[in-house]
Amino acid sequence: MWPTLVANFAVVGLAVSGWLQLQPMLTSVRRQNRRLLFGLVMSLGAVASMMMSVQLSPGIYFDLRSTFLALSSLIGGPVAAALTAVTVLTVRVAMGGAGVWSGATSVVLVVAVGLLGHAVLGKRTPGWVATSIFSIVSSAAPMAGVLLLPTDAREQAFATLVGPVVGLSTVATFVALSSIARTRKLVEERKLIRAALRQAPDYLYVKDTFGRFVEVNAAVAEVNGFASPDDVKGLTDADLSPERAPALMAQEQRILANGQGVTNLEEQVPDLNGTIRWYLTSKTPVYNIDGEVLGLAGTTRDITDRKRLEAELAESRTQLSTVLTEMSDGIALFDRNGVLRFCNEQYRDYFPLTGNLRSPGAPLESILRASVTLGEQLDVPPDKVDDWVKAVLESLDAGAEEEARLFDGRWLHIRTSPIRDGGATVRVADITKLKRAEAGLLALTEQLRILADTDGLTGLVNRRRLDEDLDRELKRAARDRQSLSLIMLDIDRFKAFNDRYGHPAGDKCIKAVAGVLAQKARRPGDIAARYGGEEMCVVLPNTDEAGAYAVAEIIRSSVRDLRIGHEGSEKAVVTVSLGVSTCARGDETRIASVLVSRADEALYLAKSAGRDR
Repeated sequence: MWPTLVANFAVVGLAVSGWLQLQPMLTSVRRQNRRLLFGLVMSLGAVASMMMSVQLSPGIYFDLRSTFLALSSLIGGPVAAALTAVTVLTVRVAMGGAGVWSGATSVVLVVAVGLLGHAVLGKRTPGWVATSIFSIVSSAAPMAGVLLLPTDAREQAFATLVGPVVGLSTVATFVALSSIARTRKLVEERKLIRAALRQAPDYLYVKDTFGRFVEVNAAVAEVNGFASPDDVKGLTDADLSPERAPALMAQEQRILANGQGVTNLEEQVPDLNGTIRWYLTSKTPVYNIDGEVLGLAGTTRDITDRKRLEAELAESRTQLSTVLTEMSDGIALFDRNGVLRFCNEQYRDYFPLTGNLRSPGAPLESILRASVTLGEQLDVPPDKVDDWVKAVLESLDAGAEEEARLFDGRWLHIRTSPIRDGGATVRVADITKLKRAEAGLLALTEQLRILADTDGLTGLVNRRRLDEDLDRELKRAARDRQSLSLIMLDIDRFKAFNDRYGHPAGDKCIKAVAGVLAQKARRPGDIAARYGGEEMCVVLPNTDEAGAYAVAEIIRSSVRDLRIGHEGSEKAVVTVSLGVSTCARGDETRIASVLVSRADEALYLAKSAGRDR
């Protein structure tokens, strides 16, 4: 049994190996024809496996045909599956015997499993998990056909053959499917690499150790007057450029001998019309997995236009330098691609950390990103660098003015002006003195604004600012349908306090009470203000009547707890009386004068009722 099953396993290996050898040669064949050919190879393998079957009893055979059926169905689809299934069924019927129906059932089950896997995977290549699951299921499925055998044969099959056959079939299917999938992936990758190689604008080529072209792209064929890259294969430099061939051969033999390639070698070579052109060439040796030299790969780029542009720019730079050297402002010229073409020394000096990068040929984008990375320019948010770079690059076409703050405290004014034919000029001026004067003026303005809005004695908001804030908060409360409360406060018997202790003590008393208000009205929206004389108030947004009453009570008790002596008061200490008014949620008659009037009335009631309440 085992020699025959191992022979079956070998048949699987031979058939799959044969197909793997064919795959690279079939890349140009239509998919449907490839699948049909795959079905034919699997059919031949299945027949070979059936010719070496293990015969359990007359007419009952076991082999690894299920592996070929499974592979044909999963990879080849319905066309390949039908071809292999018909072939296997025909051979099995011809073999005859008691196991014909069992064998036919096994064929149908395996093909069904394979076609199901084909539908699920589609054009995807199966991974390790899918390969393992499919190998097990497709190998176990045919065993359902064993149930159709006569009882004695069925029992003998399960006792002796089912396990080995399923095991070998699973291994064979797994190995075969993995090999086919990997080879397919390698072929696809090779096609992608070849397509990229052939369509690249640079001249790309691969040579063997004898200097023969093994692969070239379309650019190489075109520059040498050939219609197709295939026409260049097998030729040497002697066929393309006899006068340069000896020097090229000597150079390439040195590369192959010492393993050291050449990089960015500039050459002047006449084209087919005799015009001298500039080329930039790099070559490197190619090795196999054993470290032996296979040949070399090279790339050549036509840089004629670049060299001409460099010459023109050099002349322009000389002319511009004469004009711009004595200017105090920094001047830079960028082309339409954002590449720096010229700048004066003043321009570089304005940027001490990236001045060495601001040389002709440097892309503006790399300069900007380096400026942010080195911390040269401070006003670029870390999470907005890409947006800032994009905006600056776009300003080369649209124009812009920017004020840049540098790490050393200086400010620069940068003005970008587009040029009609593309590109832009950039003018940089130091405006540090102007910005410092502006900052001083702004600080003074802010101080004046604070002084205008603040009560000089208490530090609370003054009456003018209170009127503005109260009106604004009332409108906001109406819009958001929220409550708003106002607390009016008056120091009890304050005239008597002033008469007895003097005005300086009275001012201290007012400041102490103001400190309590500032401490207790600490929410972001709360407003503590001096209303006039010894009267103060608190505006409490989003606060109902009960909340405002609670705050007022806290203020009242806190002032009493100051224990400021007051012999002119029946309370013996300084106290305050408070009045509360509230605009309830949904109240549309929200007028500041009404709210103040109600609070004032409540304050009068507190005083009339005995003060300190």
